[in-house]
Amino acid sequence: MPAYSLPDPAHRDLDQVAQTLEAISPRWSAWTLMSLSTPARYMDLKARMPWMADGQLHPRLRDLQAAGLIQRTEHTRRHVVYALTDRGTALLPVLDHFAVWGSKHLERPTVKDPVTKTRTIRPAAKAEEIEDALALISSRHATAILWTLRDRGASTAAALGSSVLPDANPTAIYHPLNHLMAQGLVTRDRERKFTLSAAGRALAPAYRALTTWSTNRPTTPAATPRPTPVTTQTGSAAKTTGSALATSPATPAWKSGDLFSHPPIAQPIPSPAGGMRR
Repeated sequence: MPAYSLPDPAHRDLDQVAQTLEAISPRWSAWTLMSLSTPARYMDLKARMPWMADGQLHPRLRDLQAAGLIQRTEHTRRHVVYALTDRGTALLPVLDHFAVWGSKHLERPTVKDPVTKTRTIRPAAKAEEIEDALALISSRHATAILWTLRDRGASTAAALGSSVLPDANPTAIYHPLNHLMAQGLVTRDRERKFTLSAAGRALAPAYRALTTWSTNRPTTPAATPRPTPVTTQTGSAAKTTGSALATSPATPAWKSGDLFSHPPIAQPIPSPAGGMRR
């Protein structure tokens, strides 16, 4: 874990969130968790994610089990059931926040309609929205930079570097900063200082929920969206497969507040959202 120059308790919260992202951001982790919204044997789980080979699914199950998010119950040698732990179940509504954000702020490719021959935006499954959103904020130092910008407001690269990478070369901050700018989460204000974009600020509910879950703080039920299974298309047959394949839910009624768990010192200057790509 990098040494961040941030005051407590923000530093402790950031460490907890970073550890959570490390566990859930690898590809197919969110798919696996959401596919286990109901317990399943290995072959049943594999049928819910038919594109995954054994060499992909086994490591995900093993890592998520080590993280305390799923449990493996062996009734007999041939009867093994995988299920979410209580901690894993509590994470699902947190992931819903990232699905909502992704449905609004992530660009999706277009596909050609076989009937009308026109190009339309390809619908994304809820788990896909979640994994794409997590991929953006789980890149190295990304969350620490977003955290610092929300906590301190518009900042110079030097100020960000002293907080996020205090022991590194001062120029090391530019690579993660440029990545976040390319993804549309960070922009520059009129004074050329770095600040959160509109899309970066819109991560507030998702980050707040993730911080609450990561730090085991009491949750507010009214602020948590609930997963809603819907019908989706898999191959040539349409069928209802639960929350993992559900398209992103409608925006829940929450009040957008702090990006993380602590109030900011200054508000960033509003700026247009960048074009995030998958």
